[in-house]
Amino acid sequence: MKVGRPFLALCALLTPTASAFIPPPVASTAAAAVAANTAIFGGFEHEFNGGLPTFTPITRSRAQSEYVADTPATLAPYVVSGDKSSELSYDPAAFPKNIPLQVIQGGKSRLTFKMPQGAERAQIYVQSNGRPLAARVELWLGPIRRVHFMDIKCMNGSETPYRGCIKFKNTDSAGPQTIEISTSDDSQFPALVGVDVMTPERSKERQKVFDAIWKSSTKLYSQGDKTVRSIPIADHVKSVQLLVWSKDVGKKSFKVNIEFLQGPNCKRQYYELQCGGGTQPYHAVFETPGNGWTMRFVNTKTLHDGSVEFVVVPYETIDDAIPDTDAMAPYYGGYADRNGEFGYAETLGPHGNRVYRS
Repeated sequence: MKVGRPFLALCALLTPTASAFIPPPVASTAAAAVAANTAIFGGFEHEFNGGLPTFTPITRSRAQSEYVADTPATLAPYVVSGDKSSELSYDPAAFPKNIPLQVIQGGKSRLTFKMPQGAERAQIYVQSNGRPLAARVELWLGPIRRVHFMDIKCMNGSETPYRGCIKFKNTDSAGPQTIEISTSDDSQFPALVGVDVMTPERSKERQKVFDAIWKSSTKLYSQGDKTVRSIPIADHVKSVQLLVWSKDVGKKSFKVNIEFLQGPNCKRQYYELQCGGGTQPYHAVFETPGNGWTMRFVNTKTLHDGSVEFVVVPYETIDDAIPDTDAMAPYYGGYADRNGEFGYAETLGPHGNRVYRS
């Protein structure tokens, strides 16, 4: 009996063979679950986002997210302690406390300091005699352009004085650069202020130290739109230094609120900072006496151009040796550092050359 060709063709179609329209059999359910939950990129395993693979390259953001993921939920991703600081962090000559001070009475009184030709960096010291401190530091380039702004509010200006170092462009094309320090509306809250303008040699030395600390420390990223970063501070840290720079994340200016809390929602120090980010790296020291301190970094700029990075490392710890002397420098307008070089700045304010000396 002969079988027709149509019948043989039908049998060939019914025979179970491999087909491109039929998925291959799965070896095991466990292996399929592993394959559906992880993916390997460059030797590292990363979880999927909603069943889709993450194609983000291995960058600082990924490394930071992995670091946070590996941290227990009861601990903060970063704590300011001695093991996180750089060996170059503490330098008694970097932020001296013996700068000659001048009295600014309350009630919107102000002092102005004209920056000399060629200056590009200045140190600022503001404190009170134990009363609450409310002051404002501004850097003006010409009559109408403000390139730096710092609003200071502390519960005790003697216990937690403000020590900052600002950098500005070495140019007088738009007019003379002037630092203006003013007090609040309340006439009962005077302030003691001092300004030390660095020489070009001292400014270069400070920039080298700044770069060394920046490169060797953990950088924290803040994107903008009221992003909040809370950094606990170890109990043995007496003061911390804050470095803010945006040269690697857009080179835009930044506007942030810096809060130091001691206890739940107890703001003992509040600072509002605004300055250029790429060309104006910000460097300051904040006192944290006692224990239970937390620094809160709030980025108040817009989301699309508010990216900034900051570093928080200890400046003074309990084990640090106290300086040999706290005597005030005998030279007006400067601080006698180790190299024998002095800063220079002249006041244009109502007090003239009256220098407060204790």
